[in-house]
Amino acid sequence: MLQIFKMCAYSIIFLLPLSLLIIQLIDLSIEESFAQSYPFIASTRNSYDLYNGKIMQPPNLPSALSILNSNNCPGELAVYVHGVWATDEQAKEQTDRVYLSLINNGYSIPLIGFSWDSNTAENQSGWSIAKLIANENGQQFAEFIKSFKDECANDNIRIIAHSLGSRVTLSAIQSLYESYSAPIVTDLIRSVHLLGAAIDDEQISSDDLSECNVINSPPLKCSGEAVGLVVQNFYNLYNAEDNMLAPQIIPSCLWCSCPFCFTYESSYHSAENDDPLGAYPVKDIVNVPANYYEYSVEDTIELIDDANADGDCDLIYEDLCTIIYKGDNHFGYMGYRSVDNQADVYNTGAIGFVTLDWINENS
Repeated sequence: MLQIFKMCAYSIIFLLPLSLLIIQLIDLSIEESFAQSYPFIASTRNSYDLYNGKIMQPPNLPSALSILNSNNCPGELAVYVHGVWATDEQAKEQTDRVYLSLINNGYSIPLIGFSWDSNTAENQSGWSIAKLIANENGQQFAEFIKSFKDECANDNIRIIAHSLGSRVTLSAIQSLYESYSAPIVTDLIRSVHLLGAAIDDEQISSDDLSECNVINSPPLKCSGEAVGLVVQNFYNLYNAEDNMLAPQIIPSCLWCSCPFCFTYESSYHSAENDDPLGAYPVKDIVNVPANYYEYSVEDTIELIDDANADGDCDLIYEDLCTIIYKGDNHFGYMGYRSVDNQADVYNTGAIGFVTLDWINENS
């Protein structure tokens, strides 16, 4: 009876009007046992005010080689950019999980996590400020990329961006496009993979849409033209079941089946009044650059509610876990950490597709 009550209460929750992101992320505290075993981090943390987004002190990013503690170019380097509301420790845990997933798929290259001030308040105001900080970090990330290529001109640099990390990445690509001439930045980045991109779907357009420049807040120029020049291969891995990005259908009670269901607006759409790039294909909606590829990874996001193995559901609202279908877990793209052996992953999420794309590019 208690289980039935919880299911009905769960359904009622999703009918409530929401003016901000509907799913409250649980505090994913990382215990000492979750300490990162692969601590290569480029950080701009504590550079921006989390309450207004203004810069407090200029970030001072070390070079990639100094972070890797190496004088030799690695040949290939990957950078992981985390999303919104991740603390420094969570950014490290996610970076480590991506690295483990890459290793498990047979692709061993150095991975650096790009850690930025994303841990704003978990409300509408905090979301807006995080987007502003993401835009500003684009310039810092761009210089980090350019610095690595200056030192290691023949090396490939690959980017994996999750959630709002997509805005950081596209802002960086736009910054490179506007700051340097074409011969310098043409195909500067070998590949970009967006995972569950929490950015508007028109952002990848090759057209100069007013929605990118004026309607979206904060504005970020449409990225298609810049992506077409700066990046060799650009992939959008979307998921139409992602709890944070796409509308969800919830049964009204335990014994009910559709049409006795309720549909609730996605977290992203509730906040932005627009569809995110990470939920659906967009090739038929906007003009995309020739190097843009997209495919669904919904089936790789398993019905597992604890991707980082900290013992708690990754997405909780009103004390109830919202992960009830395959594809729901917004934090499953990076893989699933093993409870029995936290220095390993037992499922690599969408990273298997990332490595397959890399392998195909190299063949």
